[in-house]
This record gives sequence, C-alpha cells and structure tokens, in this order.
Amino acid sequence: MSILEEKTKQQAQFWLEYCQQLSATIRYVEALKAAERAVALDQTNAEAWYMKGTCLAMLARYPEALADFELSIQHDGHYAPAWDGKAWVLGILGRREEALAAVERALVLDPTSYEAHKRKKRLEGFE
Repeated sequence: MSILEEKTKQQAQFWLEYCQQLSATIRYVEALKAAERAVALDQTNAEAWYMKGTCLAMLARYPEALADFELSIQHDGHYAPAWDGKAWVLGILGRREEALAAVERALVLDPTSYEAHKRKKRLEGFE
C-alpha cells in the first residue's frame, strides 16, 4: 500500500470514529455526514457502510439504509453487524422472512450478539 493510500485509510478511520462518537450522542444528521466522509475516503470499508446505514435508519431513511447495509455485506460478508442491521431494516419494512434470514446469518457469524438475539425474538413474535 502506498503512503497516500495509507493516509487516506487513516483519514477514513478518523471520520468513522467521529461518526461513532456523534451517533452515541444521538446526533445522527452530523454522524451521517461523518460516515459519508469515511465512505468517500475508503469505499471498501464495511464498517463505514454499516455506520452510514445505521445513521440513515435512525433518520427513518430505510430504503437507503438497507442499500448501505447491503454494500457493507458486499465488502465483508462476515461482518455480523451489517447482517443484523439488514435484519433490523427489513423488519421495519415488513419483510419478516428476509429479516429472519438476515438475523440468522448474523447469529451464525456472531452467536454472542445480544442485539441479534433480541431482534430474532421480536421477529419470531416472542418479544
């Protein structure tokens, strides 16, 4: 990797971390802008696409969020949070069977995911 590529990835990581901080303080509009910067700098970063999708979902922009969770999965099919995010949005959109399949995949990848277990119970109608 060249020095320029390394610097660009570091900048993307900065914006991703800033997005996470903003999101934690419920500043989703600002967090989305930071996630967009991270994605623009490193379009292969699955976590950046996931965070962008999360911000969009929190802003009730569900079709866009779903597209970003899909992009996260395209870049890293083993990234469990993206599968859980996909399940979250599919559930909101009323696509229960697809949501269950996505949350099952998340749980295969990360059997300890508390959020995915909660989501699965809700989707199955137990919560």
